[in-house]
Amino acid sequence: MAMARMVDAQLVLPLSLFPEWMVEYKNWYIREFDDYCYVEKPHLFVGLVLVELVFQWPLGLANLYGMLAGKSWYNTTCLVYGASFFTTMVKFYFFPSLMH
Repeated sequence: MAMARMVDAQLVLPLSLFPEWMVEYKNWYIREFDDYCYVEKPHLFVGLVLVELVFQWPLGLANLYGMLAGKSWYNTTCLVYGASFFTTMVKFYFFPSLMH
């Protein structure tokens, strides 16, 4: 799961921040699966990646901590994460043409 985040991060951060093997992994993925989102970088996809990296990923880690530590705010942050994730998926389900 963390590897997927690192591949996604290569869309929005300079490639010089990543080790060579990770950049090669992304290039292999693009060649193997012909993923146009990584080649063409549509604005919607890049925006969703930013939301995932800046908001959803840290909130997911906070939720994991809240669950393991039994924090009272755990239910609220899970609801916020779920609403954000659901909104992201609705875009793909109801408006797939926005990705082209």
